[in-house]
Amino acid sequence: MLQNELRKLNTHLPKNRKTIRELLAEEQPSVSTVGGEKAPMKKSEVEALNAELPDALRDKVRLPLVLLRRRELGPGAFTLLGDPYEEYAVSKILGEYNGTFTEFQQSRQSAAVFYKPQVSELTRRFHSLIVLGFGLSE
Repeated sequence: MLQNELRKLNTHLPKNRKTIRELLAEEQPSVSTVGGEKAPMKKSEVEALNAELPDALRDKVRLPLVLLRRRELGPGAFTLLGDPYEEYAVSKILGEYNGTFTEFQQSRQSAAVFYKPQVSELTRRFHSLIVLGFGLSE
């Protein structure tokens, strides 16, 4: 029953995500949601994010960035849904990591946990590129 309720709460999550390069090629960047709606993204925000990341990530980072609220990890804790490229991008944007992607992968112990102040900073700068959802404990 809880999983069914979470599914209903998360209908705004993207059904698929697109690379930065794909979104930059679109006149009005958007993705479809699980609920069948269209989730628009501001092209100016896609361009601003692109400017902050190394060129190699244009074909690897998929947007929107999906952050799942994880109560079992503590108050205001979120994990990033996606792969290490998105985690690296978020860490670079927040100024928490300045090395290369290869160095980032080697230094990673486990999936990063982001907290409310970091999520607030991300949403302030890239509001249309961030989607918040609700996750279950693993």
